[in-house]
Amino acid sequence: MRMNYAYVSCISLLLVMEEASQAQTQTDIHGSYKAITIPLDQNIGYSRTLILLHEIYNGTDLSNNYVVGTIMAQRGAANSYQRLNTVNIYSGSAYRSYEASVHSHNQGKITFVDGFMQNTGWVLKTCMYDGKRYMALDVPYLAGPHSQGYHFVGWVNSSGVSLKTVTYQVDGVAQNQHILSDIEDYTSTSNEHHNVRSFVVSGNVGIGTSNPQERLSVNGNIRAREVKVEMANWPDYVFKDNYDLMSLAELESYINTHGHLPGIPSAKDVEADGIGLAEMNRKLLEKVEELTLYILKQQREINQLKEKDKNLQ
Repeated sequence: MRMNYAYVSCISLLLVMEEASQAQTQTDIHGSYKAITIPLDQNIGYSRTLILLHEIYNGTDLSNNYVVGTIMAQRGAANSYQRLNTVNIYSGSAYRSYEASVHSHNQGKITFVDGFMQNTGWVLKTCMYDGKRYMALDVPYLAGPHSQGYHFVGWVNSSGVSLKTVTYQVDGVAQNQHILSDIEDYTSTSNEHHNVRSFVVSGNVGIGTSNPQERLSVNGNIRAREVKVEMANWPDYVFKDNYDLMSLAELESYINTHGHLPGIPSAKDVEADGIGLAEMNRKLLEKVEELTLYILKQQREINQLKEKDKNLQ
């Protein structure tokens, strides 16, 4: 009986230790400024997880709720590829309004499924959890879980739960539907200002797109007072004596065959690939200068005909 009692006691101690390791640990530094370790809801690969930040307005006036700080997490181990994921958070809700923005920094390979890039960054969401509405972070989706949990340092205050992980999908199968619902993308309304002498980005920049393929990729409209494009090979060559200008008959034949001017992309090509402003401006000026040559040539012929007509009269 004593051996069984000791065995049960040992198992109980191990269970208590495991439960403690899975619980949130918190160190109060000063007031609402805290250092918090956030355990995983489920330590499983290919899972989609939210970190609930704080309660937000949902029809009932709220006191001040906020999470302002940094979350750091790491995937992998000593014998596997490691990915460091961090995010800076500004999120607050008071009375009847709320706003939030994040800056994320992620190590790891970008993965594609059926030609679409998977979310490897931190994304803001709103959701319903246990009857309350929350601002939340969608954790970067990759094969390996953040097995060491999430580590937060910053200011925290919430009238509901705060900095709690909730898994909502594993391998495409929904999780925790009895308590978590209405997960929606959040479009930030926050404004950001950088009052600096210069702002340098060494990689590609995307606005409205998460997969920029150029130095600047914009999914939307651009408004500017002026755009200056640097380029070479400006088409002054058209006015050189050795420029090979098509005859009007050859030009007419080309248009009838192809449906567009020579050297100008077709409508199909533009729809597929877009146009480069520098190259298109060069081509358009080239056509304007060619048109000028045609006009000057025709004017010379008109003058010759006038002179001939005058002599005949």
